[in-house]
Amino acid sequence: MSAPAQDGAGADPMSSDESSTQTTAPPSSTAPDAGVQRQARLRIAACSDKGLVRKNNEDRYLALKVTRSTTSVLTNIDAAQLQFVPEQTRWSLAVADGMGGHAAGEVASTLALTLAVKLAQQGTQWFVEIGDQEAKAVIERVETIMTTVDRAIAQQSRQQARLKGMGTTMTVAIIVTDQLFTFHVGDSRCYLLRKGHLQRLTRDQTMTQQLVDAGLLPPEALHTHTMRHVLTQAMGTGDVVIEAQHLQVEQGDRLLLASDGLTDGVSDEEIELILSSDDCDAACKKLMHGALAAGGRDNITVIVADVEFESDANAGS
Repeated sequence: MSAPAQDGAGADPMSSDESSTQTTAPPSSTAPDAGVQRQARLRIAACSDKGLVRKNNEDRYLALKVTRSTTSVLTNIDAAQLQFVPEQTRWSLAVADGMGGHAAGEVASTLALTLAVKLAQQGTQWFVEIGDQEAKAVIERVETIMTTVDRAIAQQSRQQARLKGMGTTMTVAIIVTDQLFTFHVGDSRCYLLRKGHLQRLTRDQTMTQQLVDAGLLPPEALHTHTMRHVLTQAMGTGDVVIEAQHLQVEQGDRLLLASDGLTDGVSDEEIELILSSDDCDAACKKLMHGALAAGGRDNITVIVADVEFESDANAGS
């Protein structure tokens, strides 16, 4: 393992010996009916603030909806036999928390998301149903995109002296049909609120998290320890380690993506309470206000997204 990096001004993101992927264990979910996968739709709220201490906002966020439609123009085949999905939608949510000092953090986080979007539009995959092979293909493609982004940030950092040592976290959630894929580097986080219970889907890639995992520090240290911002992975090293996982989403699920400016000041218990008691717009604002009230020592970015399905929404109307 290489030397860690401090998340913030003047940081040098840590590098590892080789690029690889770690798959975290997903929370339990109900298995889908055989051959049946519905199209999810999201209600999304997002906000970002430089906080009360930093001079500029190095966080970047993105929420994308990509739709493909298929319409039969001319055919003598019975429509029921064609069995195509008239419209398919996939959703992508992402948070990137830049580091490096001066404008370098902004450059890294912006480059991470803009280049990822550009690469994703080149040969986008579409699946009517997601089985094991399709899930593997989605994961491999996004990992390839993020690896390319990592190397591009590293190259620009080497080529421009003012950008030396820049890097960024990158946490991404992608929903295809009724399947959720998460990809994670750094210490931004993705949470899932299901039936009032909050689950953290990502694991901080920090020295403090490693010490907690080893039993050398209590879990509370993730919010208080002096090394909680010392990253063990960041985009911009050229050989990043990406954590990926895949699970099914359900009606009523709520996703939260946030930079550590939120989770530094607002506990998981507070996050669970806010997400459980407000709609996504109000929850987003309350989480932001909570982080600012706690001192706003870092940039704060929050994305809240509610999952629902067309058939379920129609049934309740």
